[in-house]
Amino acid sequence: MKRLVYLISILFVFSSCDKEKNHLRQGNKDFEQKQYSKAEDSFLKAIGVDSTYQKAQYNLANSNYKKDKEDQFNKALLYFEKALTQDSINDSSFYADILYNRGNTNFKLALLDSTQKTEKYDKALKKAIEDYKSTLKINSKDSSAKYNLSLAMRLLEQNKNNNQNKQKQNKNDKDNKNQNKEKQDKKKDQEKKKEEESKPQEYKKKENQDKERMLEALKNNEKNTLERLKKEKDKNTQQNRNDKDW
Repeated sequence: MKRLVYLISILFVFSSCDKEKNHLRQGNKDFEQKQYSKAEDSFLKAIGVDSTYQKAQYNLANSNYKKDKEDQFNKALLYFEKALTQDSINDSSFYADILYNRGNTNFKLALLDSTQKTEKYDKALKKAIEDYKSTLKINSKDSSAKYNLSLAMRLLEQNKNNNQNKQKQNKNDKDNKNQNKEKQDKKKDQEKKKEEESKPQEYKKKENQDKERMLEALKNNEKNTLERLKKEKDKNTQQNRNDKDW
């Protein structure tokens, strides 16, 4: 009975292996026919049978990559990462392929942001460069990895220079703006000073005019007073004469 149970267990294991491989083979056929969604389903079924099936994880990541969309690129990175975190990668060529394709995926993500060139652009390029370098450490003759590494490094350097030029231009614009503001402020201060300097002269002129009017008024008042006194004197003199004659 024990031998029978053991035999059944072995048959079950082989049956499971055949099942995941069948899903993998079907997925590979769909992939070759560019039916990437169908291929994705088959690879997911293979992983459902064996969650550590590296080839299925790798091929699933490639299927996501081929869909050429940002969300699919992110999915691809997830499955490349799962394949790389397995401890049993003894095939260095396979390991290099995972690194290279992950580098391509990060490179694609960078290109999606090539118009705006935000922080994601630099970040994705740097990750791609790391993967290409790691690929070349395993296979120094990989011409595709060399070319992509050179291209990614050139794009990263160009963006760095562009950012520096933008920062320099922004600084120059800010300096020019500050200089113009200083000139305007200085001009306003000069005009204000000139206006303030002109005020005392106007006030002095007005004050002199007031003094002149006061003096004129005093003169007129004094003249009127003298005339009144003279009239009173003449009146008294005439009255005295009349009194004397009487």
